[in-house]
Amino acid sequence: MEYHRLDPYPIPKDKTPIYVNEPWLIDDSIMDVKPDTREPEPQEDNVRVYIPLDINRKAVHRRLQMTITRYGEANEKNESDFHMDVEAIISQVEIYDQIWFVRHTPPEGKHSNEAIALVKEIITLLEEIPDGCAETFPFEMIDALKGEYLQNRVRN
Repeated sequence: MEYHRLDPYPIPKDKTPIYVNEPWLIDDSIMDVKPDTREPEPQEDNVRVYIPLDINRKAVHRRLQMTITRYGEANEKNESDFHMDVEAIISQVEIYDQIWFVRHTPPEGKHSNEAIALVKEIITLLEEIPDGCAETFPFEMIDALKGEYLQNRVRN
């Protein structure tokens, strides 16, 4: 039997974590059966476990690169799954953005400088995905990221 390192305290004694109540980030299977994933599953034997997730430029880049390597080209067969996996990574970037925005509120704009730099790297990686005749991915995602993070930005 393998023992897992458990911290019985809601806030570990050595650091203060940020709790994000979005279990679908690590278990996308629940989206099909339970659209509202904020509340624990009602099963009598349920145990909700919070698993730490480091979100930083290097980790996001690593996860995205691993996802791109796993799927290879974007085609009609894998387009939906590929999109969903990258969408989970984009959700991590949104969390990263929110934290950095609060830490270093930029004088103008609605996104942190840290997230904007990361999104630029993500767009570059998405643009390099080989196109195997996919209809919408990654094209629409690239356009959405550019529209949200890069367009209408005031230059300092």
